[in-house]
This record gives sequence, C-alpha cells and structure tokens, in this order.
Amino acid sequence: MKLMKGSEPSFMTAAEASVRQGYAARSELALRDGLEAILRSRLPTARIVHELVMGAREVRADVVAIDAAHIAAVEVKGAYDNVSRLLHQVGMFQLCVPEVWVCCAKEHAEDAKLIRHLLPSVGLIVGTNLDRHYHKGDKILPLELEIEAEPVPRAPVPEMMLEMLWAEELRNACTLLGMPVSSAMTRPKCISLILEKASAAEIMPATCAQLRARDAVWRADDPIEANYRTKLVADLEASRV
Repeated sequence: MKLMKGSEPSFMTAAEASVRQGYAARSELALRDGLEAILRSRLPTARIVHELVMGAREVRADVVAIDAAHIAAVEVKGAYDNVSRLLHQVGMFQLCVPEVWVCCAKEHAEDAKLIRHLLPSVGLIVGTNLDRHYHKGDKILPLELEIEAEPVPRAPVPEMMLEMLWAEELRNACTLLGMPVSSAMTRPKCISLILEKASAAEIMPATCAQLRARDAVWRADDPIEANYRTKLVADLEASRV
C-alpha cells in the first residue's frame, strides 16, 4: 500500500516548488488552480496563500485560505505525487488549523479515503482528467474536481497555531492582544505569554491577522494590512468589555 512506503524528505522549499516542470508538476498545479476557485467560493474574504509552513516547521500546507478568524489548509497530491507522508501531513495540519482538506488526483483517492477512516474530520476533493496517459499525446480533458466529503472543523491546539508565526509576527500578536512586549522577546517567550494571557477565541484572529499580512515568498494574494489589524484590536477590546 502506498501509505506504507518509506519516508520521503519532509518537503521542498517554496522556491523549488515554483520552478517545478514536467507532467508531475502540471498535474499538481492544475489541482491547485481548481482548488483556489473552490476555496474562494467558500471563503470569499479569505486570503489564499501557497506553501505555508506549519506543524512546528515539520510540514508545509500546499494551499491555505486565511479568513479573519478561520483557516482552511489543503494538502494537494497530483497523479505522480508520493502519498507516503499524507497521514502525517494532515494530522499535523489538524493540530494547527480548524479546517483540513486533502485534494488529490483520482489515482490517490483510495489512500485518501483510508486516511478519512482514521481522521473523518478531514475533507476530500478528488480531481479527474489528470490521468497518467495524457502525456502520450491524448486529448487533455478539462480538470474536474468533486467534493467527496466535507470537512468537520475542529478546535486546533493554540500552541501549534502560534508556532506558525515568525518571531516578529508573534511580537505583533502580543501588541494586538494588549500584552507587554519588547523587540528582544524570543518566539518561545512570546508564545508562552500569549498562551498564559489569551483565550483560544482571541488567539485565532490574532494568528489570522499576522498570516493575512505576511509577505509570502511564492504564490499568494496580496497581504491584508493595517485596516484589518485596527479592526481586530477594536473587536478584541469590545469582547473584553
């Protein structure tokens, strides 16, 4: 079974992903393009980014939709991709964000369904017309994506949410949450402070604000900047009254 293959390297860098060529890359990129359309229809105000590191820097989510107080992460598996780490990847995603999907070519649908047997809260999207024969000169049919299973959002682990943020973003989050912070505060100290002082309901929008404002290194919507942060501070202050 493909899920039992030996482990592959954890992930390629975003720079490496951006220059991939050939049929395997075309298969995955077609899935990403179709997936973006689905995410935009479901979360119209979300910022879409690709290759977001999470899971305490152990995994990288292929496509992520970041809304004001919600995050959906998707692992994409094209027809030629290895799925030996898929269970580990989606499991780590679930620790970090509330909504997790697998979007895969039909060749991997059975493996994805096995993962859903273990993690039934994971959503599943299956792509067809990305078969292993189109590179032989056959007519390329339009990609079709079918939602086979809806995700069931779960509460992520607050510490794992915060682990997605860079040091400066964590310091910004402390400021947004009204906590004393200095430029010398390290990531672990910021995380400890936020976990001690803030609720999970406050941590989620604070994390989203930083990820929506981040300058991505590869493919992403434009950052969402100051106006959103100002609104977040007002919302948090109102929630404490």
